Amino acid sequence: MFIRRILIDQETQTNDSATRRLPLPRLGILSGLEVRTSITNGATRGTERVFDAIDRIQVVADGSNVIFDLEGSEAYRWAHHFLKREPPHIWDETNAVVQRLTLPVPFGRWLGDPEFALDLSQFRDVELRIQFSPTIAGTAFATGTTQFHVIALIDDESDYTGRLRGYLRTVQVNAFTSLASGDTQIELARTYPYFDIHVFAREATTADGTNITRAQVWANDRSRIPFDGRWDDIQALNEHVHGVDATHDGRLLVGDTNTFDSHTGRIISLALTPVFVQSDANGIITVMAGSIAGDRVTMSVSDTADAAASTHFTAAAASRDVRFVAKGLGVGNSILIPFADGLDPDLSLASRDLGRLQLVLTNGDAGADVRVSTREWVPLAA
Repeated sequence: MFIRRILIDQETQTNDSATRRLPLPRLGILSGLEVRTSITNGATRGTERVFDAIDRIQVVADGSNVIFDLEGSEAYRWAHHFLKREPPHIWDETNAVVQRLTLPVPFGRWLGDPEFALDLSQFRDVELRIQFSPTIAGTAFATGTTQFHVIALIDDESDYTGRLRGYLRTVQVNAFTSLASGDTQIELARTYPYFDIHVFAREATTADGTNITRAQVWANDRSRIPFDGRWDDIQALNEHVHGVDATHDGRLLVGDTNTFDSHTGRIISLALTPVFVQSDANGIITVMAGSIAGDRVTMSVSDTADAAASTHFTAAAASRDVRFVAKGLGVGNSILIPFADGLDPDLSLASRDLGRLQLVLTNGDAGADVRVSTREWVPLAA
């Protein structure tokens, strides 16, 4: 087994809203892709995150066979589960700085999986599609600066005869807005075994576990329940059993009463560190969280004057350079319902012989964007 890392795209996009379509190699065993996106901040500040500028990432074979399909915000959380830590990134709000984010597009249990990968010879053509539309503004992103680096991890030398068991297909299967109460029942396909189900639910300033409170999987009209858990408990499972690191970090450019979203779903701990320049006429900077709602922080930023001044603390009107580290529980705004524990494919949830398979989500509060995706084991074609 010899996997090559091939840079197949490094093009800066001239349009600010478009779909980048990239043909993938025709032969070989494709373990996965790494999609690295970089966008330059506006002239004043960069308040938008890179994943919010990515509308959708898809891998499509033969024109209509969707193999991978996630929205940007959803893919960011899904990647956090896959990597067990926040995806590689540069979150920096400083004006004119380049922000970066790397998202994996795997077809196996991990990049380099010898048993699960995409056999490109099974298809006439395979295409990567990245739909993007960054906000263009002085406080968001600069026009004409979106760039994608796409790396393919491919083995086109080894003989996989008798070794490859298929590939894992990750696709969004449902999108809705949460309701004030009641259950949302989502019908799941009964074609291939399920490795896991991912649920993303986010409403700004609302803590995790509020909009969606419980997740169940029903088989055969509830005669069998393969999974049942409350949102908070599943996040704890993802962190403490599956080993997900729940920390996020970044560099902010904030003044007094400015806000930022940590994307932790809720904030259990928060560290704020100002960058102080000795010659700063406004003196030492003090930063605190003035208030927290969900994972949104309203800043309290002050400039501390010298002892001779009549006022020692003045609200900082100018934006200040502040580093932050925040921790939530599990992956913010997200839960992963596992079936193939330990990534053992033989433990995946078989669906073909079931009469019905449903994901049931209990609504607790209206207004959250909810996205459901599944990861299925597609066996190798004969």
